[in-house]
Amino acid sequence: MRLDELPPHVCAVVRQVDTDDEDTQRLKTLGVCLGRRVELVRVGDPLILKIFGSRLGLSAELAARVRVEVCQPDHCAMREGEGA
Repeated sequence: MRLDELPPHVCAVVRQVDTDDEDTQRLKTLGVCLGRRVELVRVGDPLILKIFGSRLGLSAELAARVRVEVCQPDHCAMREGEGA
């Protein structure tokens, strides 16, 4: 599923980033990269993500290029310092 389709307050893992090199580097700088756990805090444009315990605004257009997989509840506790 796309990151912008993730329901609010659900843990997910980034599985694919479909962007050009400049946007890919920007996402990595912000902490959105393969294998990273994220949580969508607020939908909209910009949408608000929780990564490493911090909140980050990300345009809906850019978020639509990020593919995520919802974490299983027993495998992904969104704990401080563990990726979200």
